[in-house]
Amino acid sequence: MEYVNFSTPPYPHFIIAGSALYRPGDIHGRRSNIGIFDLIFIEYGELYITDGDASYHLKENELIILKPDSTHYGHKKVTEKTKFDWLHFRSAGEYHYSEEFHLVKEKRQSLNIYEDRKNTLTLPLYKKMTALESSEFTSIFSKLISTNIDKYQQKETQDQALFSPLECQELFFRLLSFVQVFQPQRNSSELLAANIMEYILQNFHTQLTLENIADYFNFHPVHIIRCLKREYGITPNKAIIQIRIDNAKKMLITSDLSINKISEFVGFSSPSYFNKVFREYTGMTPKEYRILKRPGT
Repeated sequence: MEYVNFSTPPYPHFIIAGSALYRPGDIHGRRSNIGIFDLIFIEYGELYITDGDASYHLKENELIILKPDSTHYGHKKVTEKTKFDWLHFRSAGEYHYSEEFHLVKEKRQSLNIYEDRKNTLTLPLYKKMTALESSEFTSIFSKLISTNIDKYQQKETQDQALFSPLECQELFFRLLSFVQVFQPQRNSSELLAANIMEYILQNFHTQLTLENIADYFNFHPVHIIRCLKREYGITPNKAIIQIRIDNAKKMLITSDLSINKISEFVGFSSPSYFNKVFREYTGMTPKEYRILKRPGT
């Protein structure tokens, strides 16, 4: 794994963000020494891209950061419908690459309140996110997007920015918080909540219940609920449903499976219940969502 380490302040700053929809057979362009960092996040599909000496086959929920001082290009055409988001940012300060990182707590050299709080922002050049992280990440990302490239329609559109430069920078920092290498001290409640969420992400497609989770972690259901609500603001049952809906939405867009099969795959007990819950969460039926979100169908 390779990392880029920014000496801060100054922090990297946002330039522009967009999205691209590729058809099977499309390929990413070739660019050299563009002078800015290019963050790419795959919403669904795939992307083959080489940056310098590193080659990637990126899939859903994966991201890379392309270097400003190298050559990157698509080394292979995509084989399926692919949507990815991209974001350009620049660093006015110093940065360097490394093969490893060391998490060091900030040390104040003096009690002078006018002195800069110097630190290091470390970002991995590749990361795979969980489904829950990706859902929050894309929600923030969508607010920054002002350019859309649609290969199906063979057009590029630009929208007027909805936020001020300061608000864009704030959203950009929120995105970096998902990517940065940072391990704060966690108490037992935080660790339990994180483990519960990971368990749900790995088992959402089964007939998962609060009782199953409580038995697995050997805690009373009430304690399980309290921990998850304290750390994530959501109950276990709502987390299960949200993750099932998020995965169903992606499958409706990227696969040709029937709605009944998708319902079964993501863990709903019946197609009718799936339709009911999906409408509650999205305001439309699975069929309506598929028609709306699949351009060219």
